[in-house]
Amino acid sequence: MSATNTSIDLAAGGIAGLVADAVTHPIDTVRTRLWSQDHPSTQGYKYRGLWHGLVDMMKKEGTASLFKGLGSVLLLTPVGHGLYFASYEWSKERLRDIKNPAWRPSEPVNHLCAGFFANGVGGLIWTPMDVVKQRQQAVVKDLYGPIEGL
Repeated sequence: MSATNTSIDLAAGGIAGLVADAVTHPIDTVRTRLWSQDHPSTQGYKYRGLWHGLVDMMKKEGTASLFKGLGSVLLLTPVGHGLYFASYEWSKERLRDIKNPAWRPSEPVNHLCAGFFANGVGGLIWTPMDVVKQRQQAVVKDLYGPIEGL
């Protein structure tokens, strides 16, 4: 795999992940609130479902509340998804390069193993990002700054 292909994989993965996560962020924020609404730190909000949560948050906290935690997503999603795509393609090529047929995996197993590896690499970025993001999303008050929630 050439450096150009790796750069393309990093960029494509980063852009795709950024667009997907940014578009679905308001739904993710309400989902986080739904999961955590029984916790004592939630300041008593109760949502009956996704639609009720969206409407209630916009009425009581403003539209910006749907984007709590987006800073960490914008900062780290391109890195995590870029590394995921690049490591997936890299590991797939390494497995295809195995010379001994007895050790070379079949094509479906190759994809499976490459996916396992890539998910582990991406998870090194996604897991800390999600912890920060969800802490920011669950709180009912003024919006966090970019590093609060750590």
